[in-house]
Amino acid sequence: MSDSATNQGAGAGPGGNPGSGSPGLEWNSFTWHHTHKLDGQKRVAFPAPWRPKESSVEFMLILWPHPAAGRKHAFILGMVPERFRRLQDKLASGAYGDDRNWALKRRLFSNSIAMPLDPAGRLCLPPDMADAIGLQKDVFFSGGGADFEVWDPETFRRCEQAEESLATEGLRTLI
Repeated sequence: MSDSATNQGAGAGPGGNPGSGSPGLEWNSFTWHHTHKLDGQKRVAFPAPWRPKESSVEFMLILWPHPAAGRKHAFILGMVPERFRRLQDKLASGAYGDDRNWALKRRLFSNSIAMPLDPAGRLCLPPDMADAIGLQKDVFFSGGGADFEVWDPETFRRCEQAEESLATEGLRTLI
């Protein structure tokens, strides 16, 4: 249940401080990638560099699609509560007559849950959420700066390959 050998330096350096604004929720950005084993109760060690200092933090977990996944939900998007509240506020500001806003709220809130780490530092995934993205044995965590993603490793590889040209073009415009 340890990080892969390629995780040297994971989480090093100051980041975007995804939990800023709430006392006790300060830590580095979610960076690098980590692979851990899923146990029979759908628990997985949360990457040590990403663990918050405050043990009572509940991460918001959201089932998220990707067009290349081959299933309705590709991965679990994880974020700190403050970031989820900002997303919630943004959706709440939408007009009541906006059908797209309602569809998005249904998709988001019916596929999300707050989940703390257990005392051993594991993320306890709801079984139906883990099953929805095809988790069986290995869990791939991908850093996303202010967010993190939880993937089945094979689905991650397939989706990463499908979006390679998008990422390359994005890097060109970033620098």
